[in-house]
Amino acid sequence: MKYIIITIIVLVVIFFVSKDSISATEYNHYKVVKKIDNCEIRLYKDLIYASYKPKNKNDRDNSFRNIADFIFGNNKNEEKIAMTSPVVIKLHNENEMAFIMPNKYDISSLPKPKNTDINIYTEKSSMKAAITYSGYTSSKKEAEIIKELKEILKKEKLEHNNDFEVLVYNSPWKLINRKNEIVVSIKSNKMKTKKTNESKIYFGSGCFWCTEAIFEDVIGVNKVVSGYSGGTEANPNYTQVSNGLTSHAEVCEITYDNNKISLEDLLEIFYLTHDPTTLNRQGNDIGKHYRSIILYSTDSEYNTIQEFTDKINLNLFENKIVTEISKFNIFYEAEDYHQNYFKLNREQGYCSSVINPKVNKAKKNLNKFYKN
Repeated sequence: MKYIIITIIVLVVIFFVSKDSISATEYNHYKVVKKIDNCEIRLYKDLIYASYKPKNKNDRDNSFRNIADFIFGNNKNEEKIAMTSPVVIKLHNENEMAFIMPNKYDISSLPKPKNTDINIYTEKSSMKAAITYSGYTSSKKEAEIIKELKEILKKEKLEHNNDFEVLVYNSPWKLINRKNEIVVSIKSNKMKTKKTNESKIYFGSGCFWCTEAIFEDVIGVNKVVSGYSGGTEANPNYTQVSNGLTSHAEVCEITYDNNKISLEDLLEIFYLTHDPTTLNRQGNDIGKHYRSIILYSTDSEYNTIQEFTDKINLNLFENKIVTEISKFNIFYEAEDYHQNYFKLNREQGYCSSVINPKVNKAKKNLNKFYKN
């Protein structure tokens, strides 16, 4: 395994010298449901893989080369696909190497590879156990971690499927602060997860980077995803939306637990963390795609939203609220680099001068809604 990783590093350097740079983006594709010592039990969502399985030991060097060639544009659409982190090495399947495809694709929209040795497939949602370790990986280190993971699962009386994988984060060319993981799937009928009463609401309050940052640390909010909604055009991208070429708004899909926070509480946060009285504008962000908007799914949600809006309109905003309240139709997830933008780019000018003050103000004035 050690020479596989070294080969990956060399090949990446070659590709990044000879190709246009595509940075690796690490994104959340699981939820931690339990921690046992230094082991995490995770519920993974459906994942789409592009993979290459070596034909023999001598063919292992071709794994990264072939998949990288595919994502750099050697596909039937000649489309560059964002590289995601981690790189997955499936020890149980003859060292198959796989890249997780970005969230914006489904199995039908992902460009088809020209190389017939590249395999595209979906791995359904599953429960997995993981141990994280630092530094460069090696066969010896992997064996140690696998042994440790097996002992933890045995102690907890959790059965595993013996399908151990190595997950290499931070991209192979990063020289320090590396992160790796050993992961194995477990039989989910042995794990009981706490049931939640989840709902979704869609808020647009200007730039979705701000909206995401405001809501992602709210108690009871399980997930915030930035994207586009409220318009009619199919499959919009950021360039189209930000240039006013669609009728969509920048919105966030907010998944929350009704047992922990109510829709009324979320509406209070929404209205008090932006200016709902300015039409198609938030500060210096001007355009219809920055409009204040709430998208509801049920009549019950609409009644709650309208009643709360009328009340806060009368008591606080003197009948000046211009927030659009519309029936939800479809949500298009934004490009990967927009997700979790504030936390990943705190030093960026817009984040430090615009988003950070808004988040600090929200956490100060609405602290009862925020995690410590």
